[in-house]
Amino acid sequence: MMGCASVQAPPGGPPDSAPPVLLTVTPDSGAVAEGLKDPVTFRFDEVIDERSGGGLDKLVLLSPVPDRMEIHWRRQALTVRPGDGWRTETTYHVILLPGVADLRGNRLATRTTLVFTTGGPVPNATLAGTVVDWEAGRLTPRALVRAVLLPDSLVYLAAADSGGDFRLGALPPGRYHVAAIADANSNRRQDGREAFDSMTVQLDSLVEQVFWTFRQDTVGPSLSRVTLADSQTVRLEFSQALALGAPEPASVQVLALPDSQPLTVTAVWTQVQFDSIRASRPRAATGDSLAPDTLAAEPPVAPPPERPPPPAGVAGPPSGVAPGERAPPTTAPDTGRVARIIGQRPRPGAALVIELESPLAPGARCVVTADVANLVGARQRSRTLLVVPEPAAAAPR
Repeated sequence: MMGCASVQAPPGGPPDSAPPVLLTVTPDSGAVAEGLKDPVTFRFDEVIDERSGGGLDKLVLLSPVPDRMEIHWRRQALTVRPGDGWRTETTYHVILLPGVADLRGNRLATRTTLVFTTGGPVPNATLAGTVVDWEAGRLTPRALVRAVLLPDSLVYLAAADSGGDFRLGALPPGRYHVAAIADANSNRRQDGREAFDSMTVQLDSLVEQVFWTFRQDTVGPSLSRVTLADSQTVRLEFSQALALGAPEPASVQVLALPDSQPLTVTAVWTQVQFDSIRASRPRAATGDSLAPDTLAAEPPVAPPPERPPPPAGVAGPPSGVAPGERAPPTTAPDTGRVARIIGQRPRPGAALVIELESPLAPGARCVVTADVANLVGARQRSRTLLVVPEPAAAAPR
């Protein structure tokens, strides 16, 4: 990235707490810029920090994604263009994400979206939606959305806002393969263990979708921990989320040592099913409890505050908000809408609860084996050792 030396503010005067103001964007949003050679230029009212957001290149999304993107910083201006130049007859999106800061660290909290073409009118197909962290049961802020136009393989990018909502407008009509990615390292790619969801859509006008991201492991779940609630109830914890619904009792085996005598498993429940069963039964006061109750329901996960979806059309100062104008304040989060979205699918869990036909004796040692599937159907047989604790010795009087 090219740049110049930082300019320090003169001493004295009131402290500056205002973020930079975007004055102009060139070319204009909605323009037809045939034969464009110059870069897109964002010009601010003061010198901006080239280290904003960990580097200005991390704050710019250029679509269709080029092999290489050139970003230059010149005091009050930021310029962007593809490394191999602008393609003809192509619709371009340039998104400047929140995070541009001045030399005092005052950060611009709004995003700006510029859309123009290098030939032909701006298209009007739109992909919008919400990204959900399915395993955590909450919306996914700042998720990356990649829409690949088929068969041309042009890649258009969008970034979800702090409430998990995204809107990718002005797309050429056609068939798209779309992936929503929890881009934890912000490298704008789908890495090995990052949660994602994908689908193929036909886009002609407006399509709205909910994406349910989760880690899509090709190796099945393995047992990570086994604990007791009482002498007949055992909780199995796994390394990843399990397929929805409880498996058959035959998928779990308990073998008593030292002779590997199989013990009968009478029921297998998911954690949610067991919590419901337990809540409907009064808990009897018995003396056979071998361990503290480890099956207490997890506290509900509250979704993060959500911003309302952006208005139709291109967002940002070039359309709807004049350059340099502050965006209007957002309204209160629609918590009811968040709850409706999260409630569309049951939340997957990573634990099962089994019931044995007969109580386990204190000091017993068992091998627990499970063969269960994850959310994509991958299975793995795994085992671990269960040791039933001896009763605590009475303290001498």
